[in-house]
Amino acid sequence: MEPQTTFEMEFADSEIRQALWQGDDLHVLFSAVAATRHTPGDTSISGFLQGVELVLRQCTPVHTAALFGRVRSGALRLGGQPSILRISVPSTWDQPLALELEPAQNGFLLLQAQGMECRLQAGGVFRESLFC
Repeated sequence: MEPQTTFEMEFADSEIRQALWQGDDLHVLFSAVAATRHTPGDTSISGFLQGVELVLRQCTPVHTAALFGRVRSGALRLGGQPSILRISVPSTWDQPLALELEPAQNGFLLLQAQGMECRLQAGGVFRESLFC
């Protein structure tokens, strides 16, 4: 059996391709997210991951036109816990949450939902950063 590779994404420096509503759920699709690939033996490689989708379940209505392009910063808030700046891909939260996103061109957005799922779509690709 092959060892498991895992990914962790950051909201900052990621890029939103599209946001769309499916009923009460908001789907946020990313062109690429800033990510770290973790492999067995504690090897971590920085880069970008394509094919990531966030599904905010029962999301409070927001205008989605602002959810496009580069994200300057972002954080996930769960109750009174400290802000979460990095999340595992894939991952799921089954509790009320707030996702704060600051698109580079559109100010600040607060997305409130009853849960969230972070998915890696089929064909998702990780590319190592060559930036030194």
